[in-house]
Amino acid sequence: MDWLRTLAALAAPSLAVSSCGPPLHDPDRGTTGANGQVGDVRLRDVVVEAPPDHAWRPGDAATVRLTLLGPSDEPDVLTGVRSDDAARVELWADADCDGVSERVDTIAVPAANELDTGYHLRLVGFTREVLAGTAVRLTFTFQRAGEVALTALVAVGGDDVPPPTCGTSTRPAPGEPPTRPEVTLRGRVEEGVEPGCLVLATDRGQFLLLGGDPEVVRPGADVVVEGVARPGEATTCQQGTPFAVREAEPAPTTR
Repeated sequence: MDWLRTLAALAAPSLAVSSCGPPLHDPDRGTTGANGQVGDVRLRDVVVEAPPDHAWRPGDAATVRLTLLGPSDEPDVLTGVRSDDAARVELWADADCDGVSERVDTIAVPAANELDTGYHLRLVGFTREVLAGTAVRLTFTFQRAGEVALTALVAVGGDDVPPPTCGTSTRPAPGEPPTRPEVTLRGRVEEGVEPGCLVLATDRGQFLLLGGDPEVVRPGADVVVEGVARPGEATTCQQGTPFAVREAEPAPTTR
């Protein structure tokens, strides 16, 4: 992950705030993506998911992970994101905490003492080829704070970030090691490229399933799984983000 931190440091000078003073950079450590700030709103760990074949092609779509932090006394709202590198940028959130994300018009910025990562962005219709390890430019518009532009890194396979989780939780105290939250995912189970490997295809990307009831977690099944993502964990399957399954059940059917 050292290469990500190096790129983040190089990208820092390009942060720009529209009509809100000079460029700002979030000095917090421990993040691998781009950080920025406008007014009282802070953006942390903004990362574009890794392309499956080392590059996003024109017309492709990719997920952008991020964390938004704001003051508790004056809530703010993310009203839009744009990029010259994509036809449009969509806002998505798992409002019902059912493992299924829906497109939304706005995203509320959580209070300063909370973390809420039940949202993500979708870059739709890349306008150029974007290689893994490079970056794209994103401009965020907030209802109160205004605009901020920053450079988001494109992850490399194996260094992708965990999927978003719905709901809010309190941030750990200073010096307390962070714990990975449990995540609910919904998707279709597929056979991996390596024998004996099962991958869950979701709207958040592919996840390598570790464990789970084999009567439920089987190729071709639509399932809902709960567990913990383990990005960076070494496996023999080498496909998707490793995901330790705690519980799995068939996905409810919709009419």
